[in-house]
Amino acid sequence: MLAQLLANGIVIGSSYVLVAVGLTLIFGILKIVNFAHGEFYMLGGYAGVLGSKTLGWPVLPTLALVVALMALFGLAVQRLVFRPIGGGDPTNAIVASFGLSIFLQNFFLETLGAEPMISASGFAAGALQFGPVFLTRERVAIVLATAVIVAVLVAILRGTWVGLSLRALSANPVVARTSGIDVGRVSIVTFVLGTILAGISGAMMSTIFMVQPSSGALVVMKAFVIVVVAGMGRIEGAIVVGLALGMIEALVSGYVGNAFRDIVGFVIVMLVLYLRPEGLFGTRTERS
Repeated sequence: MLAQLLANGIVIGSSYVLVAVGLTLIFGILKIVNFAHGEFYMLGGYAGVLGSKTLGWPVLPTLALVVALMALFGLAVQRLVFRPIGGGDPTNAIVASFGLSIFLQNFFLETLGAEPMISASGFAAGALQFGPVFLTRERVAIVLATAVIVAVLVAILRGTWVGLSLRALSANPVVARTSGIDVGRVSIVTFVLGTILAGISGAMMSTIFMVQPSSGALVVMKAFVIVVVAGMGRIEGAIVVGLALGMIEALVSGYVGNAFRDIVGFVIVMLVLYLRPEGLFGTRTERS
């Protein structure tokens, strides 16, 4: 039972990782507290349903459709919602993201209704056995796809000019601008990339969980838990904490009760904020 619970936790944690890494990019680099990030996850789920069921496409074309739609959506949101706000009061971005979240939920509630939908994975029915662990092909694919996406993302951030620009902007926007980095372009790339990651996560999870307009409400809270626990802008930390949260929730659900599953993350946040406010992977600073 322990092995099965941990395996299930890795699957759920994989979805947390993509959403949290996307939020970390937007939150840590652009300093935008985006409470609508959960709706990006929800939109990815609906995009997956569109490609796999409505259009009847196989897995890879459906994921390509998700990436394209989420990129366009992220670009539109960055240009129309967050760019006009600029670098002013952070409260403005918080209010704007709340408004965007409510708008998207109600828009899809009115246009698509409250009936849950699920994507067609295209995989054969049945489970694969790994020793004492049984996982459906959809769940195995989610873990493998997440590993590939995260590996490619880390390689880009560490070894390319785009990654260097993102890290420079995160460290000091003024220095980045004076060094010749196009801050506006990098901001667009960051926001679009974060949006795509959330959408891919929603699309993959829509093959095992139902999608509805409120699907992202709890997911974004989990993502913020991961960002706070890992530390501001710590992508590697978000990966570790996201997987760990998924496994901890699975263990709590299996051994304590499903009612306590969604509480554990917030308990962890309170403990981390009390013992290490900079996050588990953040840089400790001297307190006055």
